[in-house]
Amino acid sequence: MSAPGQAVLDALAEGGQIFLDPACNGWKTADEYLSGNVKDKFKQAIASGTAFQRNIEALEKVQPEDLPPASIEPRLGAVWIPAVDVEGFIHEVLELKDCEVGYSAQAGAWSIHYQEYAARQNIKVTQEFGTSRMNAIELVQCALNVQVPTIRDRDPVTDRYFVNSDETLAAREKLGLIKERFARWAFDDTARREKLCRIYNDLFNATRPRRFDGAQLKLPGFSRCFELHPHQKDAIWRVVQTGNTGLFHVVGAGKMAVCVASSMELRRLGFVNKPCHVVPNHMLAQYTAEFVRLYPNASVLMATKDDLEGERRRELVSRIGTGDWDAVVITHSSFERIKMSPHFTEVFIKDIIREIEMAVRAEKRNDRSNRIVKQLEMMKKNWAARLEKLLADKKKDDLLTWELLGIDCLFVDEAHLFKNLYRFTKMTRVAGLPLTSSERAFDLFLKTRYTMQVHGHAHRGVVFATATPVANTMAEIHTMMRYLQPNRLEELGLQQFDAWAATFGESVTALEIAPDGSGYRMNSRFARFINVPELMNIFGEVADIRTAEMLNLPVPRLKGGKARIIACPASSALKAFVQTLVMRAVAIRNGEVKPQEDNMLAITTDGRKAALDFRLVAPHAAFDEDGKIGACVREVVDIWQRTASFRGAQIVFCDLSSPKGGKSFSVYDDLRDRLLAGGIPEKEIAFIHDADTDVQKATLFKAVREGRVRVLLGSTAKMGIGTNVQTRLYALHHLDAPWRPCDVEQREGRILRQGSTCDEVEIFRYVTEGSFDAYLWQTLETKARFIAQVMKGDQGIRSLEDVELAALSYAEVKALASGNPMVIEKAGVDAEVAKLSTLFSVWRNQRYANESEVGRLPMTIEALERKIDLYAKDCERIEPQTMQGIVLELSGRRVVGADAVGDALRPSIRSAKEDLRTASRAIERIIGRFAGFELGVQSSRGAESPNLYLAGGCIYHADPYQTGPGLVAALLAVLESIPQHHANAVTQLEMKRKRLEDIQRELDRPFEYENRLVELIARQRELLKLLDLDKDEVGTARMGAEEIKQAA
Repeated sequence: MSAPGQAVLDALAEGGQIFLDPACNGWKTADEYLSGNVKDKFKQAIASGTAFQRNIEALEKVQPEDLPPASIEPRLGAVWIPAVDVEGFIHEVLELKDCEVGYSAQAGAWSIHYQEYAARQNIKVTQEFGTSRMNAIELVQCALNVQVPTIRDRDPVTDRYFVNSDETLAAREKLGLIKERFARWAFDDTARREKLCRIYNDLFNATRPRRFDGAQLKLPGFSRCFELHPHQKDAIWRVVQTGNTGLFHVVGAGKMAVCVASSMELRRLGFVNKPCHVVPNHMLAQYTAEFVRLYPNASVLMATKDDLEGERRRELVSRIGTGDWDAVVITHSSFERIKMSPHFTEVFIKDIIREIEMAVRAEKRNDRSNRIVKQLEMMKKNWAARLEKLLADKKKDDLLTWELLGIDCLFVDEAHLFKNLYRFTKMTRVAGLPLTSSERAFDLFLKTRYTMQVHGHAHRGVVFATATPVANTMAEIHTMMRYLQPNRLEELGLQQFDAWAATFGESVTALEIAPDGSGYRMNSRFARFINVPELMNIFGEVADIRTAEMLNLPVPRLKGGKARIIACPASSALKAFVQTLVMRAVAIRNGEVKPQEDNMLAITTDGRKAALDFRLVAPHAAFDEDGKIGACVREVVDIWQRTASFRGAQIVFCDLSSPKGGKSFSVYDDLRDRLLAGGIPEKEIAFIHDADTDVQKATLFKAVREGRVRVLLGSTAKMGIGTNVQTRLYALHHLDAPWRPCDVEQREGRILRQGSTCDEVEIFRYVTEGSFDAYLWQTLETKARFIAQVMKGDQGIRSLEDVELAALSYAEVKALASGNPMVIEKAGVDAEVAKLSTLFSVWRNQRYANESEVGRLPMTIEALERKIDLYAKDCERIEPQTMQGIVLELSGRRVVGADAVGDALRPSIRSAKEDLRTASRAIERIIGRFAGFELGVQSSRGAESPNLYLAGGCIYHADPYQTGPGLVAALLAVLESIPQHHANAVTQLEMKRKRLEDIQRELDRPFEYENRLVELIARQRELLKLLDLDKDEVGTARMGAEEIKQAA
């Protein structure tokens, strides 16, 4: 470097603006060098010597403060807990010394090897922390592998297995006890606590977020007609500087402009050659037009659906591959149609199959039931079938493979639509953890891995854009991490979902009424999340999160600061119908109908439809003027009149109905007819369903923006993403509540976004009183708050619990019908009483078994003491023998030497064998003396050969199948085994004495939940009186409080 150039570097370094990184011996800006894993950088700078003193001083100032133990939740199965500490827990708390714990990071599986006999004799393993059906070691294995224990029994009539609810509940209760005890034990010891906290902090609290300031960006070629917001420039700078990025910005924050500008900058700077933008089908023309508006001179290829038909496919491949394009814009569906090459896919699938095989081996090592192994084998079979199909399918045009297009960068708009990516997990049948997988998600995953491979396997070349990276469950964060930061997951040992879940999540189990009404069942949900700040710090390495609260965007003001609730009274017909829903729920609960005939989801759907308009469940019913449609018509007509001066537009969302064209009742058709009757011209009302093609949608949206169409009706699916009609939009109407919070965000993102000419807008939510509406909206808001808390990454919130959005429960239906919230309280009390009553029954049965064993053990101990005394005397009488000098007294004569002894014994054995043919019972006779013991021969009916034994205080049998010299060796082996018999008996005596002490201590311990159960039964009776319910109703206590106190 020239002297002036070096002088500039020296000046910048002196000013702390750049640093020489010893890892690569290259210069880095301060914002880059003093962020990321600053702990590793600090260690490296120290190791690199005094030349890097400036680095050391700067890095020391930005070291994250260690999290104290109180802020860290240790969990069995977390990747940062060493296997040796799990062994320590088993040794110290469960008092089982002989065990070995192992972990396979590749398979994401733990295994425990232990002596089953010692475990069976251990009261802590079989009772205090385990059950008779699943011991504590098996439960620890469940905890390590994020599995929920389930006990199954075989029906002797049908030969099918069913869940034993009582035993399952008891096992799960013990699992919770083990988890709680481990969390306490892990930090009880000072040295262990300091070690574990050090591991956790070094692994998960070692990074410092980088601040991206894009204020200096000039963006050559960017249109002067547009002005980017600061957060957009910061995001562009981030993409350029770091590579893989998730642009998780609120709806309307301008993600499209960020993608376009980032793409052009990456290409201009030579980081990428040919970016591809993947957009929703109906957004192709709009996205491409916006691209060209932002960069008028850009060379953009828009690949339409028609371009992939017939011979045009070859032409498209040629144009993409040979053209010098600034960007290629393609739809989601077209993107999926251009596959990766069979070779790349084959290698990838074979790697997946190897992962499954590792998981199978790990499960078999665990000695677990073969149910999980069968599931894994089925998964392997499915992938093998996919591989076979891939290899056999030669019909594809070999020219049309993704690699040949030359694309080295992906911008994926609305990336949450690819969330159903396959995953391997042992967490089956757990709510909040959908196991669905889609072909388009797998296709995108392949292409993201290929793109990163093009960039030297670095986290570069992939940018996702979506306002809702978490649409429904936190598990979707792991999916996004797999797409955007696979190397980082592997570095942390979190590439397998189960390892990630054990470190940051937890399944929550609750008792609920079974859908078939057969009783109560356990429902497990992946719902509790721990160590949330560290999770979000790792995710934040690629996630650029911008919520509405973080941005002061020029969006219209919401009148009143919140949505306006329009409460509609329930008609008498609706009230009567809701009572029929209660009766249906009772029938389901009592097992009077099969789940295929009726279930709680069907009841929920019918209840939602009836709340929207009673004619959806009773087509011939009369129109209710006070219902939702009547209220909505009045509001829409009023606003249409009030906003006539600027031709204000309105948008109405309804998911539970669709246009029928007059064939049957439809909310859409009825609403339109009543709007027409209210004076709104037909040409100003439109259904999104009438716009079938992208061109028709674009024309319709333009008409709304221009005020020619002033009332637009549609569903969330058809009118959510990409519906940019905000120019004159003044009001949004929710006729019904959608299923997910992200749907609410997408709906309201149509009006609360930039580009509106309205200073103030209104949002209406129509709620029918005494129906499911209010409760569903409340649950949606709770779920939305949970997701918002996660995405904000609030360092003060270390754990969160999710809520479930699914079918309403029996209690919820009944409470909503009655309007009395005590019904839901009673359902909760009933469920807890049922749970604790079951645990009480299990505890009482175990107590009876313990009382019986306490009665038997003293006799067992006394017998062992006598046996030990006899073994000790036998050890004293042993006369040492050798193979060559062996001496045997037989029929009064002395026989010496192995060969002679073998020959001498043969006639005695033959005689015993012959006598057995005519004998009616077993033959046993003394034939001589050997080494201080009487030597006998024994033969029993059914035995192939008589066998020799030594008789002293105890009887010791030799191997019956030896002859000649082998017979002599067998006698010597019996002699040598006598001291071991003595040692084994001493060990057994110690175990029995300890077991007696443990069982006596267990008998002194009362039922843990006695007071709680007594309180609940009392409250249950109070509620029965207050609600005036039948006292024999299912769910009331199965035993009285006095009975519990007496037994406990």
